[in-house]
Amino acid sequence: MSSEQLLNDGYRSQSIESNCIDSTNENPNDNHYAYENEIPKDNHYVYENHGSIRTFFIICNLACISLTNTAVTGMLIVGIPEIARKLAIPDYLLLCLTSGSCLLAAGVIADITNPKIISIGGALLLGLSIVGSGLSYNGHWLIAARAVQGVAIAMCLPTSVVLLTGSLPPGQRRNIGFSTLNLATVLGQSIGLVLGSVVDYSPTGWRFGFYLCGAATIALAIANCFVLPSGMSNPQFSWARVVHDVDWIGVLISSTSLGCFSYIFALMADRVDAIKLPENVAILCLAILLIPTFFLWMHRQQRNGGVALIPNKLWTRLPFLTICVMVLLQYAVIQSVEVYFSLFVQKIQRLPAKQASLRLIPNMLMGFILNPTIGLAVQHVRIDYLLTIASMLSAVAPLLLALTDPAWSYWYAEFWSMLLSGVAVDVTFTIAHLIVVDVFPLNTHALAGAVFNTASQFGFTGGLAVMALISSAYSKHMSDGTQDDPESLLSWWLQLDFVQFGN
Repeated sequence: MSSEQLLNDGYRSQSIESNCIDSTNENPNDNHYAYENEIPKDNHYVYENHGSIRTFFIICNLACISLTNTAVTGMLIVGIPEIARKLAIPDYLLLCLTSGSCLLAAGVIADITNPKIISIGGALLLGLSIVGSGLSYNGHWLIAARAVQGVAIAMCLPTSVVLLTGSLPPGQRRNIGFSTLNLATVLGQSIGLVLGSVVDYSPTGWRFGFYLCGAATIALAIANCFVLPSGMSNPQFSWARVVHDVDWIGVLISSTSLGCFSYIFALMADRVDAIKLPENVAILCLAILLIPTFFLWMHRQQRNGGVALIPNKLWTRLPFLTICVMVLLQYAVIQSVEVYFSLFVQKIQRLPAKQASLRLIPNMLMGFILNPTIGLAVQHVRIDYLLTIASMLSAVAPLLLALTDPAWSYWYAEFWSMLLSGVAVDVTFTIAHLIVVDVFPLNTHALAGAVFNTASQFGFTGGLAVMALISSAYSKHMSDGTQDDPESLLSWWLQLDFVQFGN
């Protein structure tokens, strides 16, 4: 059923402008391609009038879980040199999480069981893993704790989507809920960067920040037992359905491929030459070969009437395909812009790290302003216009940095670049969630959230890997020892900025 037919039948979506959704004709009896507005007969999500206060706490508690997770990442970014030195662990392993390879599995399990239980269990495991990171006495312990943290946040992110869509009907409250999730990510990173600088003065050093975030996450998990709505469990749940109604082979293929790519990208971000090692070449080849294998398996499942994790036909819907590609590219750019702008300030302008952090504040302030605004306005404007304008504004950011003279005042170009760099991500986050949950059936919204978060995390790691590849090529070209010269660094910086602008 197309979006135009839905409008004619009185099913107008209240979350986004429906005339921007794909109008591809689909079989209305095909549950894989049902729109969110087509409520299945066995639907077990019943919207309740929770009231403003209950709605506030549902959104706030789910957002705060993302906040504590990103705060830990922010603290790691600041504390990497000290932590890596004390625990004798490579830098890239500190930021490498297992969440990217576990998201799809967690999403499909949450859809078929009880998303509230999965979310609470994930939050509790997240808190314990963060505390475990703080208790680490060697590198192996910390790697294990970070691996558990990746699994835990993979349980939380997809379930946050289904808990919002299952608790709040399409409309402004749901839109604000999605925008708040992104706002929490921005705020969490800011808190983490500040906390990472402050905790150095505490008796326990960097460990105190982990204890604080871990304790807060455990408290949120306990509070969610009472705050999150009950009655969202699938009435047809049975362990037999978990075995037979989940495409476990599809989950295994996709998770293995994503895990291999995440590892290779993290490795390349630290040292590009590591890709030449035979074992790493084998891992990369396996990751690439599993991509066509996944699509062939989806085709086989659909042809034989089996359960398909992400049916191939979904990728023929232009809005769904486009928004996934946009999320991947935009998250790749915003991550690399922030990292390499910090290097520009410190290595080319010769300013301390504290000054680099202060110069990133406009990016965070724009996120604080833009996310609530998008949540309020997205249902009143055409999303294709909104996405186009936001992408054009963000494209200006790396172009301004490429044209910046290091001798210029910060307010000439760098300020405007930082102000605009995150606009596309802030706008796309809310809209992407709304489009993805509109494409997936109502009873698979946790899987929809998993697809979005997989694309964003893949963009994060892939963006840094590509920039590291360019940096490595520069270092080889400037092998005469001049690569640390400010003029040579500026030439390298221009190449990176134009690549980001083209992206």
